[in-house]
Amino acid sequence: MPNPPAALRLQFADDMFLRRHDGDASPAVNQVLWRLDGPYDADRLRDLAERIADGSLHRRVVRTRVPGARHRWAPAGTLPVLDLQTAAVAVDRIGTWAQAQADVPLDPARGRSWRLAAADIAGGADGAGAVVGGIVSLTCAHAVADGAALIDAVVRASTHADPIVVPAPERGPRALLADAADAAGQAAAVARWAQAKARETARERLSAERAPAVEPAPAVEPAPAVEPAPAVEHAPVVEPSPVVEPSPVVEPSPVVEPSPVVEPVETQVSTGSTGEADSATDDAGWRAPVLHVELPSDQVARAAAEHGGTQNTWFVAFLARLVHATGRFPGEPVPVALPVSTRGPDDPRANSTKIARVTIPADVLAKRDLGWVRAAAKEAYAAVGEAAQGVAPVPLELVQMLPDTVVSRLPQPPVAAALASNLGKPPEGYTQAPGGSVRAVATLSHYQGATAAELRAAGGGLVAFCTTVGPTTMLSVAALDPDRVADAETLRALVLAETAAWYLPAVPW
Repeated sequence: MPNPPAALRLQFADDMFLRRHDGDASPAVNQVLWRLDGPYDADRLRDLAERIADGSLHRRVVRTRVPGARHRWAPAGTLPVLDLQTAAVAVDRIGTWAQAQADVPLDPARGRSWRLAAADIAGGADGAGAVVGGIVSLTCAHAVADGAALIDAVVRASTHADPIVVPAPERGPRALLADAADAAGQAAAVARWAQAKARETARERLSAERAPAVEPAPAVEPAPAVEPAPAVEHAPVVEPSPVVEPSPVVEPSPVVEPSPVVEPVETQVSTGSTGEADSATDDAGWRAPVLHVELPSDQVARAAAEHGGTQNTWFVAFLARLVHATGRFPGEPVPVALPVSTRGPDDPRANSTKIARVTIPADVLAKRDLGWVRAAAKEAYAAVGEAAQGVAPVPLELVQMLPDTVVSRLPQPPVAAALASNLGKPPEGYTQAPGGSVRAVATLSHYQGATAAELRAAGGGLVAFCTTVGPTTMLSVAALDPDRVADAETLRALVLAETAAWYLPAVPW
């Protein structure tokens, strides 16, 4: 009899996202929106939901009984959640409807990890007119899938390809032995870290001891008092020579996808908030504003080419300029996080995203020099695969071994000042998943129920996603900055002003 497949353990990112569903922090949820030219196809969506339930998104958590061992993923064993709504949505309320779907709670620990919903779109006042389209929403807990895992699961379901099946967990003594072995492996990783940290500390101490001592300067007798000299103007400050911008480099095409709204602690750049809390954003009912905007793909490509870049570098620069427009980093460089997939074929991991980082100077943004951004992004992508120097401050294995009561007291990592997740042109099995004529596809990550106080404590920031399907490029922006972007009207004005600066006609949802 063949041995059963090895247990699929929660990785560090899975574990941290899972804890957000049980603790005080707001859960992270990814959302995909398909806007259709006609009414939704109920039979197609039922089939899609059933096939998603056969794959990797449909999972739950089996808690370990051995301290230090990682929890295991298991098949959900629950019915898929499909909400085919009979009430049409007014064409001017699509964004509101989409946000309402994103706010529905999920529970990945118990197998309620994703949800599919659909509604028709009606014209006229208050949606009282004829049906003019449809809207489909898929939400998924980030603990269960990052962007790459979500895209893969949807493609497999819509094309009836073989799903990635989450193995059933071991039971009885076999489960206890497996958990004990995993706990030993985690403890060994922490021990190796401790040894490496001790060696590093010893080397630093030895280096400091061998450094030549600096002799104290001899005492100098005080000089006799003299009359003060006439005031002399300060010598002019020598301006630094201009930075030589690298010539445009052909950009790689890594799969860049939705990722955690919160970056890993070790990759963050944070400047903190302004501290000028707006009383309106202190209301417990406040929610982070979100905007989805349709742009013509051909004009986006033309605008990018005119400034020496591609659609990807235009998107990165767009978001960085938007950060400046909010009043953050005035006249200073803007750090941008770029999620990059490390997912392989038939990869069962829920989260496999890493973060590339690029810091764009203010003058580059002012000139919209996409050639510079292109070269800098190329270097950032290349650096993702390089090993970090030195020993990590804290081993991730140790954090994952800690109980919820301890982890909940740890400082939350700050949000990215700007996180730009570009899907480019996803596979047809993803973009056409709901069937019918798809007008546009939007993607975004949400903090469910995040309050102004929580986001303010995390430092604030902007998160944006970009997806191109045929003639339409969708730009989706979430403002996690309650003091600079307090409401939807402010976000809308900022985004539309920036699209106008690139001479791009925009259609907000």
